[in-house]
Amino acid sequence: MADQKIVVYSPGRANLIGEHTDYNDGFVLPFAIKRYVKIEIEPSKKFKIFSHQLKKGIEFDAPTKTNSWADYVIGMVQKLREHGYEVKPFTMHIDSDLPMGAGLSSSAALEVGAGYAISQMMGFELDREELAKIAHECEVDFVGVRCGIMDQYAVALSKEDHALFIDTMTREYKYVPLRLDDTKLYLINSGVKHELGSSEYNKRRHECELALQALRKPSFREVTLEDIEKIQDPVLKKRALHVVTENERVLKTLSALEDDNLVLVGKYLYESHYSLKDNYEVSCEEIDFLIEKLREYSNVLGARIVGAGFGGSIIALVKGNFESIFEKISEAYRIKFGILPTLLNVETSNGVFRAL
Repeated sequence: MADQKIVVYSPGRANLIGEHTDYNDGFVLPFAIKRYVKIEIEPSKKFKIFSHQLKKGIEFDAPTKTNSWADYVIGMVQKLREHGYEVKPFTMHIDSDLPMGAGLSSSAALEVGAGYAISQMMGFELDREELAKIAHECEVDFVGVRCGIMDQYAVALSKEDHALFIDTMTREYKYVPLRLDDTKLYLINSGVKHELGSSEYNKRRHECELALQALRKPSFREVTLEDIEKIQDPVLKKRALHVVTENERVLKTLSALEDDNLVLVGKYLYESHYSLKDNYEVSCEEIDFLIEKLREYSNVLGARIVGAGFGGSIIALVKGNFESIFEKISEAYRIKFGILPTLLNVETSNGVFRAL
């Protein structure tokens, strides 16, 4: 076991395309970004965790749920122990330049980062895929969020200048080069997060389960567009239509990236947004306003809502200068909604890594 301080950086993630597919046996195409949760860890007599962002700390002897931010770390202690890893007490300091609530997976960054820091301190032979799976168990079983595996895989396994294509049914993955040249990816935070987000997320999951039951199919991977036409309930039909067509868009985006056809990638991003808006119904007025404004500029190749929905952020693929365009859009948005959106220039990152 290391007796000196260890420093770990755990990245946030963005998802190029494949939204609300990761809990439906679908395809996703995320990548880690150069915004990090920074974790310092060293052995101690008692478990102590301190968040510099929240200016709050907690001490414990045994891992017990607190229904607070600390559960992402406490849950990792619990889950590592369940997998046979002996975790001894530590002092952990957590800081971050990753905006919370912007749909950039700050929770997965904390889980994976905490698990990686603990394994580095304890000298565990823990590979990154196992780390991602344990972190996913932490979020589902301990924290209690029924998420898919995308976030934890992206944080643990990403590679700079690449996207990570994941088949969430088989958990197979491969690296896809992102050759963007003079094109850039941006995240626009709408500054809006509608409260119904989490309840509607669980409702969408349930509607997808009901759609499969109506079709008597075990997985959306066995569902065709012809099958969807047989669904009587109009809401369930729309939900299924999004999942099946979004999977197709991920595969088409994969081909377009391999051909360096970024114009086509942008087209699929817009198509994804309109499916999330009309079929999955997880967009909102503010996000749709920003998307329509972006469409007025030809050098914006594509954009879509990202994350669970009902506010949050937009990912945009833009050729050339975007700052002046964003200023105009931002002002129009402020006049209409009284909120200033924020812009984040997105750079790809490696997965979680040790700096010290």
